[in-house]
Amino acid sequence: MSRDSRRVLLTAYHFPPLGGGGVLRVLKLARYLSTTGWSPEVLCAEDPAYQPRDPAKLAEVDCPIFRVPARRPPSLARLLGLRRGGSGKPSPIRRESNQTRTGLYQRLVALGALPDLYRPWVRPARSAAAALVNQRGYDLLWTTAPPFSTLLVGSHLKRLFGLPWVVDLRDCWTPGPFFAPPTTAHRALHRRWESRILRAADAVIVATPGMAELYRRAYPDLDRRLGVITNGYDEADFADLSIPPTTGEGRRRIGYAGSFYGPRRPDAFLQALAAVAERRVDAPRFVQIGSAGGEAEAALAAFARSHPELIERRGGLPHDRTLAELAACDLLLLVIGRQPGASSILTGKLFEYLRLGKPLLACCPPGDAADLIETLGAGVVAPPDDASAVARSLESLLDKPPPPVPRESILPYERSRLAAQTARLFDEVVEERG
Repeated sequence: MSRDSRRVLLTAYHFPPLGGGGVLRVLKLARYLSTTGWSPEVLCAEDPAYQPRDPAKLAEVDCPIFRVPARRPPSLARLLGLRRGGSGKPSPIRRESNQTRTGLYQRLVALGALPDLYRPWVRPARSAAAALVNQRGYDLLWTTAPPFSTLLVGSHLKRLFGLPWVVDLRDCWTPGPFFAPPTTAHRALHRRWESRILRAADAVIVATPGMAELYRRAYPDLDRRLGVITNGYDEADFADLSIPPTTGEGRRRIGYAGSFYGPRRPDAFLQALAAVAERRVDAPRFVQIGSAGGEAEAALAAFARSHPELIERRGGLPHDRTLAELAACDLLLLVIGRQPGASSILTGKLFEYLRLGKPLLACCPPGDAADLIETLGAGVVAPPDDASAVARSLESLLDKPPPPVPRESILPYERSRLAAQTARLFDEVVEERG
């Protein structure tokens, strides 16, 4: 690293060996910032209980990493002796009782999560971060969320040292589609924390144009300090990856990578796939990579029982194996649920889908993701909750798949270019502060 490079302290709870889609944005920016005149150093959590894990990703970065052991709160539900429900094959009466207990458990956990379940990590992380600033010196503070409690570490350092501070929001906090506080008091506290943090930040980065619009409406004074740096793909991840072309021969496969949770559910797609299979023998097999919870898991398990020839469940895989599985598919599936704020979601996997060059079936509402897919001609978009429309869209892809998106059309989303964009923003913030 050049002696003239500027030094930035990145605070991120999730960093390899922890895995998952949110880790990739932070990891790749840290990797390529070192080529732009910035020297990143990372403060993150040491959390051996966290899943998924992807330790191979550690080899991608050559920067100092400082780990603070994770701390888990004894939730109110645990203190009251509640558990998530029973096991085995309960009777209908017991099943209803278990569902009631599970709902109560989840609500009590939510009551104690202020602003989230990672809050106990904040105090030791603040102490460790302050010691690093004193010992090593930094030109800039950079904090990424979620979890949003991580931002409390950055705001503490900002107050203590007055250094320039950049907040990176990978997802929306209070304006977003997944914000569902259990009480009005929780809503007010979240909003107060968010407002104070955004006022203190010298710049705020969001991951999609839709997120930027939501934050401009919620915080008009933020506009001048607000920038968009999207997620993307890393060309290095594809250097040794074999990507066979879509041939249309044999039973094709449609792949999905990521989690199903909350409003992001596979129900409409599974219904559509079953309907297509009744009408034609070339219905694709669904390759599901990742986790699913609650009702989504129940829907997937029921589909696997009724249509075992139409689904392959791979579970969670490391990033390189996920890309290899997707590359072997003929079609790719994107699912974004229909909920308030869903138009602002531009999930990171979409950019890797585009680089793979496979036709996309996007079950998503109008918004950033649909606009990008339609602009690039990468596939077809269908309402996420309309099984008939999804079935028609799937059949159109089977009958007439679009050609791969030209590589030059997606180059702006390559990770090294996004890191250079981030570095320019960092430079502007530091130079503006003088």
